[in-house]
Amino acid sequence: MNRFFRPLFLLTLILAPLLFFLRGTSGEIASKKKVDPYEREDCRACHKGPQMHQIDDSRAPWCVPCHRMHDVGTTLGLKTYSKQLLRLAEEKSGTAEGIVPQEMVLIPSGAFMMGENFSKKSLGPRHKVSLDDYYMDRYHVTNAHYQVFVDATRRLPPPHWFGTQYPPAKANHPVSFVSWFDAEAYCRWAGKRLPTEAEWEKAARGTDGRMFPWGTAYEKLRANIYQEGYKDTTPVDRFPEGKSPYGIYDMAGNLFQWTSNWFLPYPGNEVPHPNFGETLKVLRGGSFYDCSNYRCGISFQTFNRISLLPQTRAISAGFRCAKSAEPNTKNRSEDPSKERKS
Repeated sequence: MNRFFRPLFLLTLILAPLLFFLRGTSGEIASKKKVDPYEREDCRACHKGPQMHQIDDSRAPWCVPCHRMHDVGTTLGLKTYSKQLLRLAEEKSGTAEGIVPQEMVLIPSGAFMMGENFSKKSLGPRHKVSLDDYYMDRYHVTNAHYQVFVDATRRLPPPHWFGTQYPPAKANHPVSFVSWFDAEAYCRWAGKRLPTEAEWEKAARGTDGRMFPWGTAYEKLRANIYQEGYKDTTPVDRFPEGKSPYGIYDMAGNLFQWTSNWFLPYPGNEVPHPNFGETLKVLRGGSFYDCSNYRCGISFQTFNRISLLPQTRAISAGFRCAKSAEPNTKNRSEDPSKERKS
């Protein structure tokens, strides 16, 4: 009997790690239990309370290795958001909405001060940056805008949509659960590109170095941020009082926004950071689903930056597009996502 079981036991020891490795590299989408911290007891040391899916940049050095160790996948917050959407579907079924058209705003050439010295080390030093004329989308890319792209290109829709249809009553809300690759593909399809970090920051804070798009001090009812308690995305034209100096909406709150840049130190930053490098992409702007739960402070200042793996699709991440200005095209740019298919 021992002669039979000993080889079987040895074979099991050899094959078990191999099977585990193959399971982890098969390319299949991770199960909800692996992806969603709501289902994972071992995630709750960092992801606490009702906002347990949010990014905590104060723990940034530990995020990537911990997520890899626990095999959490790259879709963050889907279960919580899906529950909200099912409730909305019951409450808002059949509601018609007018679509907020996208338009672009010219940001004139010139210098501005980027970064800050008094906050997290990855945000400094404060330094002067000069940019040429460029355009920035006035609004986040919305669900309605993104559906035109999905219909035209047959790209996989965000995972919280109902098939290829965005959730009811969410036409003018910013599209979320889109990866950096999704955002880059949309902007390229629309004849645009993702903004650089510098372009995003100048469009948000102007040339006077303000902390928030509307000024130097925090004021209520100017942005969809965690502190205001909206607990969901809001229409992209909801907060005209929170516009940037150039008239751009939601440069603080609603959703973080992907930029084209890798998470690298600014010129003159000599403070080591384990996440600097060409692995994570930078997002800007803050979110309704903020990281205040982790005592990391406010994250919707014009100079704040966070980073995620480019394949991540998160409850708190969306985007807008930019475009370089041609000498003879300093007027509003046409946008193929303005026309929604009936």
